Amino acid sequence: MQKPELPPFDHKPQPYTGPSPDEILRLRKAFLNPGIFLYYKKPLTLVEGKMQYVWDESGRRYLDALGGIVTISVGHCHPDVVEAARKQNELLQHSTTIYLHPNIAEYAEKMASKMPGDLKVCYFVNSGSEANDLAML
Repeated sequence: MQKPELPPFDHKPQPYTGPSPDEILRLRKAFLNPGIFLYYKKPLTLVEGKMQYVWDESGRRYLDALGGIVTISVGHCHPDVVEAARKQNELLQHSTTIYLHPNIAEYAEKMASKMPGDLKVCYFVNSGSEANDLAML
């Protein structure tokens, strides 16, 4: 049986110069709560991502079949997302909803326009857990 191979991809990861996987594991054990546990005996050390792929410290590429948060919808470091974040970060990195900011209001309007029926009011939160809690109110 032939070993599966990833298709060609036009991206070369930057050389990794950070701590070794053993050092990262040592730091985790010393400074992270044990409730934040690892799922593997020898976990991957992921240091870079681009679209649907991630790379480990040795430059080996993997297909990110886990995804998560933003990557599930747009991939790692999607150029449009990176550019939008760069532009916004040059102006203002964070603004709470207790102040006026055009992006918050304009995004709420766009979201509301896509919702059915009377679902026309947005309440932005930081996580799925917060969204679930809010939905229970």
